[in-house]
Amino acid sequence: MVCSVRRVRPFVLAVVSLSACLATPDGSAGEGARIAISSGNQQGGLLRQTLPEPLTVGVFDSGGTPVAGARVAWIVAHGDGSLSADTTTSLASGVCQVVFTVGATAGTDSVRARLVGTKEVVTFSVLAGARSGPWPNEPSGFTVLTDWPYNQLVTNLDGSVSRGANVWNQSPGTGLAAVVTDPSAPLSPPNVAQITYPVGLPSGSTPWTLYFGASGREYYTAFWWKTSQAWQGDPSGVNKITFWQDAAPASANLIVMMNNQRQPAYTLAVALEFNRAANGHLANTLGGGTVWHLFGNVHGGNYLIVPGTWYRIELYFKGSTTPTSQDGVLRWWVTKLGDAASTQVGDYTNVNFDTPNFIDFSFAPTWGGNSGVSKLSIDYYRIDHVHISRP
Repeated sequence: MVCSVRRVRPFVLAVVSLSACLATPDGSAGEGARIAISSGNQQGGLLRQTLPEPLTVGVFDSGGTPVAGARVAWIVAHGDGSLSADTTTSLASGVCQVVFTVGATAGTDSVRARLVGTKEVVTFSVLAGARSGPWPNEPSGFTVLTDWPYNQLVTNLDGSVSRGANVWNQSPGTGLAAVVTDPSAPLSPPNVAQITYPVGLPSGSTPWTLYFGASGREYYTAFWWKTSQAWQGDPSGVNKITFWQDAAPASANLIVMMNNQRQPAYTLAVALEFNRAANGHLANTLGGGTVWHLFGNVHGGNYLIVPGTWYRIELYFKGSTTPTSQDGVLRWWVTKLGDAASTQVGDYTNVNFDTPNFIDFSFAPTWGGNSGVSKLSIDYYRIDHVHISRP
């Protein structure tokens, strides 16, 4: 059994004053500029009604700085819906948006946004005739805390620590992190976060951490994620993806991981690494004491992960009343890119949690568990958008 504790470490960069770049007087964004989806993709709406959210893009220069004054041309590429404008101009934040009204014909519509003066294009998909969104298993009525498209890694563009509520920060590790382009990104192409595991990275270490502060015991988390295709696993069978950390005197964690402890193929598992709460009564698990790896109890569990493939991972949890009351809830779903619907993997309603609030969510992808090996070639995780909400 492998147990690790991730602690949030402050990371401070020298603060550099950054402001938006300006487009040329004719509204062209300039050489190297790019456009990316920020929000509003994969919505559904009733016929002849406006979508709940606008379609929003960001314009950035080659270095990732927002571009103000750039023109974006919009067209309905498929379907009979309509747009509030055919051309928009980016604000100082680099953002611009339009409102889409669903037409009279049910089906899948598409809207194309083109950065004027370039060949840069992104495409939104819209389900005409039914209400839907990109996070299908989010509980009704939840309040969104963050919906982050990874047009930048953290809240402050210069990477410095951001104070206050609902902000993203970072902590360096033994690797690298950056925004890179991946046209195959399912929700907010082409920008994604890439956390890189360099050659020589030792087992049990974390290349980089992207973290978001919180305080509560019930949350929904969702994101699109993939590994590099030739992923090198660790002998421990543990490849961690995300952490929910609680406020216990000794850190305790709820972890999503890619796991092959029991077979050569990778499965998506959830680990409970607590201080007091034991969960040996749960089905399809591996562990002991207060550390347990859960492999799912719906559709046979043991959902297989293929490296190099995009997956949407959704997690919902609600802490138990006490560490022994067996009334906590833990559910997770996976959607492989191209699948018509999500697959529920876990639906545990008798989980024990420690009692402190959870205070931090992070992508802190620890590789392995101090197995004495190192990365032999460069690997990476890529993340396309992350969404967190609570009651």
